Amino acid sequence: MIQRLDIDFARRRPRLAPAGLVVLCIAICALLASGVRLWQAFDDNEQAQERLDEARHRVLAKAHLVRAQPTPAAMHAEKQSLAVLSELTVPWQDLLSIVEDCPDHDVALIGIDQNPVQSQIRITAEAKNFDAMIAYLRYLQSSKLLREAVLNDHEIEANVPGTPVRFQVTAVWSRS
Repeated sequence: MIQRLDIDFARRRPRLAPAGLVVLCIAICALLASGVRLWQAFDDNEQAQERLDEARHRVLAKAHLVRAQPTPAAMHAEKQSLAVLSELTVPWQDLLSIVEDCPDHDVALIGIDQNPVQSQIRITAEAKNFDAMIAYLRYLQSSKLLREAVLNDHEIEANVPGTPVRFQVTAVWSRS
């Protein structure tokens, strides 16, 4: 059995209900209002981003100020002040007490020179004989403040009675 097919081309279409039209109008108005609000939010975000970029630029400009090249006189003054500072930080009290307080009194100090940049002193002394010189060098090497005490030069004073030995020792002091 074949069902009968009923085609009516002249029939009226159903009309939209008035409540449906009201809901459709409200939805369109809400869509337009949210579109306008989204557009305003994008504009506000763009303005806030521009203000943030300007603030970053100001902060970076202040942080990265271009320094003027120091003049030769300023560089010389800085070098001199650093040299004075390094000389002031030499532990002279401790160094002199170590150099002078040798238990054997067979060594006489003649002079002490310094090189604060390298934390180094050069001791010129005269010993009664070679054994006294070696004992003094070992005494300096056993010191806790001095390190790398090295004999640089020695000379026998043959024309002086008793034939003393004049010598130079270089030592590096440790900074505390």
